[in-house]
Amino acid sequence: MKRFILAATAACCMSAVFSPAQALVIGQADTTNSYPFGSSGAGYYYQQVYSAANFAAPTKINQITFYNSLSPSTATPLSDVFTFYLSTTKGAVSTFDTDPMKYPDGSFTQVFSGTLSALSGGRLDIALSTAFDYDPSMGNLVLTVKDFTLGSGGNLFLDADKNTGVTNMRMSSYPYDFNQGLVTGFNDSLAAAVPEPATWAMMIIGFGAVGSMVRTSRRRNAFSAA
Repeated sequence: MKRFILAATAACCMSAVFSPAQALVIGQADTTNSYPFGSSGAGYYYQQVYSAANFAAPTKINQITFYNSLSPSTATPLSDVFTFYLSTTKGAVSTFDTDPMKYPDGSFTQVFSGTLSALSGGRLDIALSTAFDYDPSMGNLVLTVKDFTLGSGGNLFLDADKNTGVTNMRMSSYPYDFNQGLVTGFNDSLAAAVPEPATWAMMIIGFGAVGSMVRTSRRRNAFSAA
């Protein structure tokens, strides 16, 4: 019976370690947008803001995903080199598209630079080279995409969330009341290697219980031998 309890406790701890990460998808598709990955008309910079209210807690962002469900026949991204940055802003989501463009500075964290992989299953998954620790208390999340190539030949249209208040976008070419931020997933397909804080607590309690049982078993064995 004791061995069963030890094994069960250890199994619970191990299952906590390998439990899936919490994924978040922001926006509900009701239109499409070719900027910035299917058309260079957005200019050298594209920026998108995400309301901090979307995030229930601080989040380590390891992957960004965009979706191509409304226009599956348009799936060829530009072959340009894109550089991604993540940062925060105290600016409002609703006026983000008409505010002046903010270019990358020391407060921006570069998280990816390279060409885009092919779409798979209507998804454009981008594994970040540098994880970004986002704290919603610091303001709304901002994604900046730099593209100095401004190539041609792409026809990719991605799902966009229009006029819902959870995201917004702007272009370096000109300020315009656009309201077509791309539906975006954060860590959407990742299986977590790092447990959530609550999971860490369960693991510590579980390992403590295992250790206590082992010590008790050893003492009893020692008394029996005496």
